[in-house]
Amino acid sequence: MLAAIILVLNGAFLPTTPAPRRLFGYVMVPLVPVVARIADRVTVNGDDVMLVRGTHDCIFRVGSPAFRCDDGAPRSAGVAPFARDGIVFVPIGAVARALGGSVLADARSGAVEIAMPPHWAVVTPAPFDPNAPHVVPTQVFTPQPGPPTPQVMVSGDPRPRRTALPATPSRVPGG
Repeated sequence: MLAAIILVLNGAFLPTTPAPRRLFGYVMVPLVPVVARIADRVTVNGDDVMLVRGTHDCIFRVGSPAFRCDDGAPRSAGVAPFARDGIVFVPIGAVARALGGSVLADARSGAVEIAMPPHWAVVTPAPFDPNAPHVVPTQVFTPQPGPPTPQVMVSGDPRPRRTALPATPSRVPGG
């Protein structure tokens, strides 16, 4: 009896439903969720499956073991992608290599390790060195405030109040 296929993507376990299948010695995986995690964009148009990751783009055809990538030259996947119950299965080895990654399969354990390069290069800055020459800071343009706006100054007799003061009625005694 064959062991269940376990997918590992960049060191992390990748659960799949439906489960991957073996077909003529190739591991076939569903487009969703496996290939959707590897590729930036997955498009299915009839029998054509277009995969895009970064600068790599490939077109697989259901029922044909040949596929085309960036250069347009036909390549062989070894086994044709197929559709079962509305789910498209593709050979993971051909897909990963076409999109710039690599695949390593262990037949005894049933593990398939997929290694995909990162999308962006991550660079950490050099640590601060107080002995290194420093760049002279450039002057930042800061506008100077203009002269103050003249204010009208009123002095002399106080002006009468224009708003009425509320008055409370007084009680009239005996009333």
